[in-house]
Amino acid sequence: MSSSVGGAALLKRRSAKPLTGNLRLRRLTKAYLEPLDDNKELSPTVVKIDQIYDLTQELIVQCQSVTSGLFPRYSKDRDVGYVKDSIYCAMACWACSVAYKRLDDDRGRQTELRQTAVKTMRGILFCWMQQSSHLDSFKSQNSSEFALHARFDLSSGMCLVTPNDSHYGHLQMDLVALYLLTLVQMISAGVKVIYTHHEVNFIQNLVFYIERTYRTPDFGMWERGTRYNNGKPELHASSLGTVKAALEAINGFNLYGSTGTSASVIYVDIDGHNRNRTTFETILPRESNSKNTDAALLLTVGWPAFATHDETLFEKTMKKCVRRLEGRFGLRRFHRDGYRTELEDNSKSFYDEHETAQFQSVESQFPIFLACISLTAYIRANQEYGDIYFKKLQKCLVADDSVPGGYIVPECYCVDEFLMDKERSQPNSTELYALSHQEFGHHLWSNAIYIILMLKREGLIHSGDIDPINRHLPASQRPKMFNRHSAFQGSMEGDPVVQVALISESSRLQMMLSTYGITTQTPHEVEPVQIWPSWRMVKVRMGWEFDWHLD
Repeated sequence: MSSSVGGAALLKRRSAKPLTGNLRLRRLTKAYLEPLDDNKELSPTVVKIDQIYDLTQELIVQCQSVTSGLFPRYSKDRDVGYVKDSIYCAMACWACSVAYKRLDDDRGRQTELRQTAVKTMRGILFCWMQQSSHLDSFKSQNSSEFALHARFDLSSGMCLVTPNDSHYGHLQMDLVALYLLTLVQMISAGVKVIYTHHEVNFIQNLVFYIERTYRTPDFGMWERGTRYNNGKPELHASSLGTVKAALEAINGFNLYGSTGTSASVIYVDIDGHNRNRTTFETILPRESNSKNTDAALLLTVGWPAFATHDETLFEKTMKKCVRRLEGRFGLRRFHRDGYRTELEDNSKSFYDEHETAQFQSVESQFPIFLACISLTAYIRANQEYGDIYFKKLQKCLVADDSVPGGYIVPECYCVDEFLMDKERSQPNSTELYALSHQEFGHHLWSNAIYIILMLKREGLIHSGDIDPINRHLPASQRPKMFNRHSAFQGSMEGDPVVQVALISESSRLQMMLSTYGITTQTPHEVEPVQIWPSWRMVKVRMGWEFDWHLD
């Protein structure tokens, strides 16, 4: 009897601690669900990031192909995936994931967004690896016929076979360079993108693909070649600069990250890099032979490439772009650009001779470049200049009730056909209209950069988060990173010291030089080190490039 009473008392004491089923459920609901549904209980920082997350989901993520991982140019397009637009969409998803990483977010959003970016980068790699035969042919023939494609079927990732694709300017050296640069940035931040050694070999061949950009005319960022849009490529400073930045970033870089071996390290021909660098800096602040300047240079000397750290060149190029191209609703791509104007005949692949004259002073204006200028200024810690262009961008947004926040960045603003004469006589005097997003859908590239800009402006990410290799800093100011493989400075700062070791081909030449006080050694004296003449080194390198094939 006493034991029963004691047992009952013990049971009573123990049962006072656990909660009943309904009460436990109510407390769990209050603890975990309410903070997610009621923004008042979240910190202001989390609220801001969640708002940008919703915008990223609506404008970017939902447009991704579930099979290829690519993104279209416009949200209503279901047929064609563009590599360039896909890279910038991947950047936006990655930047948003980094913002959640800084908060130590435990809701899975960081992983979700990061893996969306990984799928895009690997989707592009998959599309290009199917063209490995083109890549090998390009290295030997350097012809646009064998260029890696810049757009693919959105669902399958296969090459397009439409008649229009045969006239498309696929040869875009800046595009491949942008992919390599973004790849290095993401892997440096700890993202796993490259999985196998076959992929490492292919990335090395992409480096071979862009190394000779200094003598490879291409179609540039706008896929049209010369400003006359006649199907002819030309040498572009924007392509050279992006290639220069990519070569500097990837040289000696381990694609497996800190856990890789020497077999996964990428190497760059330093002579090829130097030729790209000198050609690029010689052309600046001009874009090409036919284009005095081009808005593409804003993305080259600024974010994401930061291709020059010469302040004089940087300021000269930026000011020239702004002075010549800026309008009330954004920047023109280049002078006499007919893209998206009402005068352009969309049924033709190329323009007729002298047709570009009709586009003078009525070119469409693109708000995306206001975002690029602002983002570059914020990354370079120029807050005041960044705020000026951010306010200009805000005035160019258009209403869209279907997205969180209610506003999006339109692709461009166009001059009405009935107001063109007035606009020509009085530049920036007319009201331009935004390209209808109801017809095409919103422009993914523009809104991807806008998302990154908002993250940076609100302090949700830092400059080092979206630029972990510190491209925005001069080489002398970057934190020293341990690199046990090849590395070289991107911009030679100060007075470089050149050291030369002289080797005599024969003992006779050695004796002749010694009479002039020049001490040398012969190849026999430096054994087991082997010294080869230049013609043998060229032969070995060419054999290395051409013999590689994808298993």
